[in-house]
Amino acid sequence: MMKLISTMFWKDLLESLRDRRTVIRMILMPCLVIPLMGHFFMLFTQNNSEKLDKSTLDYAIVGENNLPELAKLYAADSGFHRVDVAADKLSEAIRNKTIRFALVIPEQAKQSLAASQGVDVKFMYYQSAPSHGIVKVRGTAPLTEFSEKQRDWRLAFMGVNGETARSTLLNPVTVSVDNVASEREQIGHSFGTLLAYPLIVICFMGCAFSAVELATGEKVKGTLEILIMLPISRTLIIISKYLVVFSLGMMYSTLCMGSLVAWLFFEGANSSEAVSNIVQQAGMSDLFLVWFMFVPVNALFAAILLAISVYAKSYREASGMSGAVNVVIFLAITAIFAPGVNLTWMWASVPVANIGLVIRELVKGTLHDYVMLGYILSTTAVIASVALSLSISWFRKESVIFRE
Repeated sequence: MMKLISTMFWKDLLESLRDRRTVIRMILMPCLVIPLMGHFFMLFTQNNSEKLDKSTLDYAIVGENNLPELAKLYAADSGFHRVDVAADKLSEAIRNKTIRFALVIPEQAKQSLAASQGVDVKFMYYQSAPSHGIVKVRGTAPLTEFSEKQRDWRLAFMGVNGETARSTLLNPVTVSVDNVASEREQIGHSFGTLLAYPLIVICFMGCAFSAVELATGEKVKGTLEILIMLPISRTLIIISKYLVVFSLGMMYSTLCMGSLVAWLFFEGANSSEAVSNIVQQAGMSDLFLVWFMFVPVNALFAAILLAISVYAKSYREASGMSGAVNVVIFLAITAIFAPGVNLTWMWASVPVANIGLVIRELVKGTLHDYVMLGYILSTTAVIASVALSLSISWFRKESVIFRE
């Protein structure tokens, strides 16, 4: 039996590898495209942030004469350029990016400060994305500086001199915060979540490249009818095809992980110290366990996609059904992004999401419950076995083979 499975396995594997498009997708993408895309994305993000940080920001002031000292601070900063805009046109000008921010100084502001009263200066800007927040940081810097000077003058007038005395007066009760979570655990939570998603998607892609071709493709080409005429059990044929899909999925995900790890170590050496430390703390055992989680994921995806390929009558039907499964997997894996979702026994029972949570815990270095890991592997194996049983059951039906 093993000899027959081995013969069918190598036959389907070699046939899949002879397809030039499949080889290009499975080797060129993980080894070249993914690292290059990641590198240029980070380079683009960094350059874009630096460009926004160093660019000259156009701004407008309404009520300059109400607080001329503050207006002078903005005028003296070479990073700002004043534009005259009417008071009723400020919002429109900011939305149209004629200006990046505006200050509205209320009347009697100078008199209020002289009387030791507060002044509410309105700062207007536009932020629809996190990157726009730098406009607020840069735009309010002179305003913060001016406010601190006013505070220091008032404290000096009250006879409170020295930084310690000022700090004690302004903050009579201080809080000393001690986060017992390590730096790896703090950064690894977000980093592991972002890493788990593409890795699981990569596993799905690796299995999808070959699953459709090995069953639906042979139906369309008419070679499946010849194959079932051979003196080989149909169960063995399905098992051999399943092993081919699983092997190609593992090969693709392994290549992707290898290129991704190499890219992370390369980029980690040139990134912030915190991220560099996280990358350096990830040992070979952690990387091996992350890679090992590809085994149940690929086993599950290979079984499901092969079942779809056996059942479908055409490429179009197989692609549609695979797309529906892809949506379900997408919803399952995005659950790990939700606040409060951690690796518990409840979430260990949710397919795909449990693997993503395990990968996150491995990146954090906090996976200690190996009993739960065994439970996840066993439940995934059960689901994969059910899908494989469906493939065998459908493959035994003549109506499925001959697309009736």
